[in-house]
Amino acid sequence: MNQDDAVHLRYMLNAIEQLEFYTRGMSESEFNSRPMVQDAVARQIEIVGEAAKNVSVEFQGLHPKLPWMSTISIRSKILSEDFKLDVATVWNTIQDDLPLFRHMIRKLLQV
Repeated sequence: MNQDDAVHLRYMLNAIEQLEFYTRGMSESEFNSRPMVQDAVARQIEIVGEAAKNVSVEFQGLHPKLPWMSTISIRSKILSEDFKLDVATVWNTIQDDLPLFRHMIRKLLQV
């Protein structure tokens, strides 16, 4: 793994851990009622997507089990055409996608 890929993986891991911290112990209904938390989480999800976009194509090819394309396009997944946050999609991403991604990144970084 080259140094740039490692840096971008760390950005992704830090963002995932930060948004998990923001939502730790929070129910979906509580998340739905807290727009400031939603905005903070959306920002961290954007960082994950942007960092994934900067991981080299070669590294992505060596690790095809990671959902690179869906992660890179995550911003368009959580924002509607009128730039409103799709809160349900954000919540599902937090619950379903990012924990597995965090685990896989930690394995790659051996942390």
